[in-house]
Amino acid sequence: MDELDPMTARRLDAAFADLRADALDRVVPPNPDAPRRIAYRRTRNRIAAVGTLAVAVVAGSVVGVLGNNGAKLPDPPVANTPSQTAAPATFPPSATPSAPPSGSPSPTATATPSGTPTPPPTSAGPANPTATRPADQGQAPDPGPAEPDRPTDLVLTGPTEVTLTPSDGRYAGTIQIVVRNQGEQPYDANALIMVEPLEVRTRFEGSDFGPCFFTDQNTRTRTSECGGFTTVPSGGAQTSTLAIVVDLAPAPGTRTIDGYRLTIRSNLDGNLLTDETPGDNTIAVRLRLNGG
Repeated sequence: MDELDPMTARRLDAAFADLRADALDRVVPPNPDAPRRIAYRRTRNRIAAVGTLAVAVVAGSVVGVLGNNGAKLPDPPVANTPSQTAAPATFPPSATPSAPPSGSPSPTATATPSGTPTPPPTSAGPANPTATRPADQGQAPDPGPAEPDRPTDLVLTGPTEVTLTPSDGRYAGTIQIVVRNQGEQPYDANALIMVEPLEVRTRFEGSDFGPCFFTDQNTRTRTSECGGFTTVPSGGAQTSTLAIVVDLAPAPGTRTIDGYRLTIRSNLDGNLLTDETPGDNTIAVRLRLNGG
């Protein structure tokens, strides 16, 4: 490629410099607030459009009242239809605005352009009174009376003292208890809560109770909960015999052991029910150990 002579090169450099200067004078630096302003203008335009529509409706009403060529009509208009507001010749010169023709709407009615429905007044409520009422209002049956509470009412009775005698190197005996059902609520099973002194063991052979599992223990007693295989019918009673063994070697004389207690509860679906008279659900039995 042939090199340009110095004079032509200087002229080209000057021409490009002038072009760059002219272009920089015409370019506007970007405005970081432009996007926010565009969004604001769009929101404002949407609001203005609603107002413009309302103004157009009012302006159309005014145009319908004024008629053509700026002719002035009696004030106020007497009808909402264009045929009654088109020309002033339809009104006699002596007619007054306060005396509209018979059968015409009230002179205070606002003129509405043809084809534009008049919105219903807000104070009159919805056109269909049942539209805002729930569909089932007045159709649902009245709630019946609440189901009365029917807590169970079990009663446990038994002796207050039992005498045990030596047997196979220990003391042994039996205790007979009676469970009565004075309530009406059905339940699944009996539950016997048993508090035994640590040297005492209760056996349920031939009884409706069992098995048992420990729930608590201290230095003197342990607490167990035992299931019952049957329930007591309302108004009925059930007698059970429990075998008691005391792990003490027989000795001459008599001694007593206190702290043996039994409590009866009703069980429904794995939960102990509330008893109406819990005070008669527990008995305390003193164990008397005789002779050796």
